[in-house]
Amino acid sequence: MRAFFYFILLMLVSLFLSGLVNYPLYGLLQDSLSKGPHKLITTTAKLIAIPGFILIIRHFAIDNKVGLGYGLPKMEFLRELLKGWFSGLAILLLLSAALILFGVRTLNWPAEGWQPILLRTVLVALIGGLLIGFIEETFFRGGLFGAIRRQHGFVSAMLLSSLFYAGLHFISPMPLTGDTADTWYSGLQILSGAFSELVEWGTFDSFLALFGLGAFFAVVRERTGNIAYCIGLHAGFVFVIKVVRKFTDLNPDSDFSFMVGSYDGMIGYLSAAGLLIHTLIVYRYWRRPRLAKAGG
Repeated sequence: MRAFFYFILLMLVSLFLSGLVNYPLYGLLQDSLSKGPHKLITTTAKLIAIPGFILIIRHFAIDNKVGLGYGLPKMEFLRELLKGWFSGLAILLLLSAALILFGVRTLNWPAEGWQPILLRTVLVALIGGLLIGFIEETFFRGGLFGAIRRQHGFVSAMLLSSLFYAGLHFISPMPLTGDTADTWYSGLQILSGAFSELVEWGTFDSFLALFGLGAFFAVVRERTGNIAYCIGLHAGFVFVIKVVRKFTDLNPDSDFSFMVGSYDGMIGYLSAAGLLIHTLIVYRYWRRPRLAKAGG
């Protein structure tokens, strides 16, 4: 469990240090920022966490290409990434079609001038998906999963890394108003409510879906021995979500609105159920290690 607790400690220390420097840092950067100091905290915390992440992966001797899941030759890595991207595309298109079919999301296509909007959305979704895929998979399925897996079995690594992955999405610093927003300790006050969503029942469906997503990625990581396919899957998921959310609206009056949660209007109980089925199938049948023949 040491690896898991190291990452928990890394998260808490990074957030705390980010809260301490938030007030002076925001004062320096506010003219170039479009959002408040509560948004700056998470960005700063991610940057602060980088040295700690490097120290952790060095401690567990996974600070190399193979350890972080980048051990494939370049062209094979790209092929696996592309396969993962198309798989992610297919899975999320199926989910999107179901949500539209059930009336959970309704089409909102521009009446005119849709070509530049579509092109811009596709480019942003493609680039953003790849960036998110590389960064998050390197951290979660590369460093976090790899460090836990080095100490424990696959099940422990899958459950703990998925729990951390899902929980991190619901750490949400809240904005301050009034005089308290202008004090040296305002960053720490912003952080005081950052974990409230983790204990709210209203986020459980989205948490469950993200936990299932983390488990699915962990199974793929285990079966492939690298993170190329995971990066592709992640990028494909993000691509579809960004495009679908741009051209559809959430319909709260749908009888099936319980299928999605409040996190992004896409994931929830339906995606959690689908991911569970898909994960079990992948774990049972996909790229299973071949046993050597007796006497062979």
